[in-house]
Amino acid sequence: MQPLPEHPLRQTFARIGHMNRYIQARLGGGDEAGWVAPVDLFTFTSEAVSLQRLIYGAQKRLRTEAKNIIAGAVLQEYQWPLLVSAIASFLVDRRVPDMGLQNVRLWLSSGENAAQKPHELIAYCSGRFAALPDDPAAEHPDAWIVPDLKALRAHLRMSIEAHMGWVIQRLSRYLCCNERGLWFYVTDRCAGTLCWLMQQQDSSTDLQQIQEEFNELLKAPGSPLHNKKVGLFTLTYKNHTQVFLNRATCCFWYRTEGGDYCANCPHRTQADRHERLLQSMVVECEKSHRTHPS
Repeated sequence: MQPLPEHPLRQTFARIGHMNRYIQARLGGGDEAGWVAPVDLFTFTSEAVSLQRLIYGAQKRLRTEAKNIIAGAVLQEYQWPLLVSAIASFLVDRRVPDMGLQNVRLWLSSGENAAQKPHELIAYCSGRFAALPDDPAAEHPDAWIVPDLKALRAHLRMSIEAHMGWVIQRLSRYLCCNERGLWFYVTDRCAGTLCWLMQQQDSSTDLQQIQEEFNELLKAPGSPLHNKKVGLFTLTYKNHTQVFLNRATCCFWYRTEGGDYCANCPHRTQADRHERLLQSMVVECEKSHRTHPS
């Protein structure tokens, strides 16, 4: 008897993990201690991980109780595994996992459970996924076929808006902070993931290609993801050009013990950011040259 083929979405997650070790997602599971459903986290029914524990952890780590900063820090931790795994699935295999609130489990550190941190930080409970008509798994019972790439991208965007909109509404209500300001973090993460992964997939990817994907996903009229503060720019060292993100938000590393402003921090001047990023390019290019001399 032939073994059943591996689920298409599990195959996608494996390809993503092989391409980028920082992006790990699992299909199924998420029932162990430390995992939490979004609905439980924001309706305060989770015994293992509560929103208040995440807030306390952020306050301790960042040494502040400023509500806008704490809300941003909590949101960044929450959104990272969800957004990068969904966008990576779209870029790598033109698939979009079901991002519904009931279908996602997240592993969020409350400080007490840090030692049990798993390899993956997100679990998709079911294997439902959106895909294109020519997907090799188009006949799979978990596949939901959309007409074309434009429709698939729109499905990804609307899934992000629905999930993160629900989270932002509750987080802003709990911490009494501005919803619009929190959407900047989401746009930054989406744009940064596009910029990062498209260049990792193909080092010849240029600004125009990333800008086109950026515009299609994040510049839809009326979308909360659409803002003018987030953009792209390039820097060149010798014959190597790299695309970077003009961020709207801060990661707050500078507020941690021993931390500093990161190279691309929006708190730095544009000239300072460019100089530091160019320095990092020089280091990487020289390292690559030593490893792979021409």
